Amino acid sequence: MVDIHTHILPAIDDGSGDIDSSLLYVSLMKEKGVTDFFVTPHYIVGEYDNTPDIVSRKYDELTAAILHKGYDINVHKGVEVYLSSGILEKVDLRKYCLGNSDYILVETAMNGFPANVLEIFYQLVKKGFKPILAHPERYIDIIKKVSLVEDLIYRNVYMQVNAGSFLGVYGDQVAKTAWDLFHKGFIHFIASDCHCHRDEYILPIAKQVLKERYPDYTSEIFTDVNPAKIISNEKIEYFNPAVHQVSEEQETFLGKIKKLFT
Repeated sequence: MVDIHTHILPAIDDGSGDIDSSLLYVSLMKEKGVTDFFVTPHYIVGEYDNTPDIVSRKYDELTAAILHKGYDINVHKGVEVYLSSGILEKVDLRKYCLGNSDYILVETAMNGFPANVLEIFYQLVKKGFKPILAHPERYIDIIKKVSLVEDLIYRNVYMQVNAGSFLGVYGDQVAKTAWDLFHKGFIHFIASDCHCHRDEYILPIAKQVLKERYPDYTSEIFTDVNPAKIISNEKIEYFNPAVHQVSEEQETFLGKIKKLFT
């Protein structure tokens, strides 16, 4: 597995509080089969002003500690950029891409998209970026109207759903939206968005739930195949014919998933 969304860098945002917490999560990830992961601390103007230099220092601290522990796992730099008005003028976003790729992980306001969000995405794509919208299932605009995601995909925006959303971690509405996106084939990545606040690493749990119900390749596209393409900056299809629409009538098994998770 390749996890493209983590808050494991120590003492830099609302994720890991110290290097020991970071190393604990790295060990969990390694044990569960993660070969590569991206560190994606928040960049939010005025709240988490994590400059490239700050991210690089924390990245060097973590990678040195991982090397000292002898963990066989690859760490890649990245940032989760909060899209606010004027962000394109304020920041050199090239320095915040995932690894050495054109892919960039972004988020925006949960309680309502900015009025100019489509223009921001348009400018990102125009400048050669490949934006990945983090946890679309958690935005109130998308919860109310899932078809917004299809519109964004047609505008060359990728979608990364949180593993915990499938398991009800963020509530029933978010879970329903995550499964709606899955059934419609509107997902490109599933990632942990781990903040090192839980006792378990959630990505393999969600992957196992999907594998129990659907062909292995269905989940592996989101947790292995597509994420690995970011590392090599390969093209990822916006609409993958291998991910067919899954009938929602098969079973709405949120209760079963929650039982497995707990």
